[in-house]
Amino acid sequence: MGVMTLTEFNQNPSRVVRLLERDATTVIRVTKRGRPLFQVTAIPPVGDPLQGLVAAGLAEPPANPSQVPIAYDDQPVPPWLDLDAELTSDRARRDV
Repeated sequence: MGVMTLTEFNQNPSRVVRLLERDATTVIRVTKRGRPLFQVTAIPPVGDPLQGLVAAGLAEPPANPSQVPIAYDDQPVPPWLDLDAELTSDRARRDV
């Protein structure tokens, strides 16, 4: 557990971020005049960002989920997927 004064925390919050990125199990206690005020911990990562927001109650799951999963991390579009045809069909559905 690390201890940091409120002044240090206010002047250099990026230090807290670096400490938590280095070790996610670290707990940093922030004090004012020697008395603990609060403590900062890292939030454990979740697999799918949307599922994490849904679990936290900050988002709702999609009403009409896509049949093709969205690729993260700059993965290429599958060769069998014709994006132009997908966009055209989406536009046709909206115009009706």
